[in-house]
Amino acid sequence: MRTYLATVGSGKVGFTKTAESSPGGEPEFVGGVRGLLERNTMRYYLAIDAYLKSLSAPPDQRLQQRLNTWFNATEQYARQLHEVERQDYLQMKHHEVERQRQAAQ
Repeated sequence: MRTYLATVGSGKVGFTKTAESSPGGEPEFVGGVRGLLERNTMRYYLAIDAYLKSLSAPPDQRLQQRLNTWFNATEQYARQLHEVERQDYLQMKHHEVERQRQAAQ
């Protein structure tokens, strides 16, 4: 985890403000392990919410609805949660689902 936080995760922040910004400036947010935990907690919360919202859709539309709902929700918190562009995310997830389907056969 230290390596992640020292490299790829070094500029990532959580949701808790650590300092108020000057007028017109950006607020400062917690980083490190606490920031990582806050981001992961929010991702799981948004995933559960997207899943529950998709249950009202027809079964053949649920996957796409879940993926779109989750991605849209994460973009509301882009400073903390944006990792990849929408098209790359959707393509990656569709490939992942296809691999899982093939493995289950």
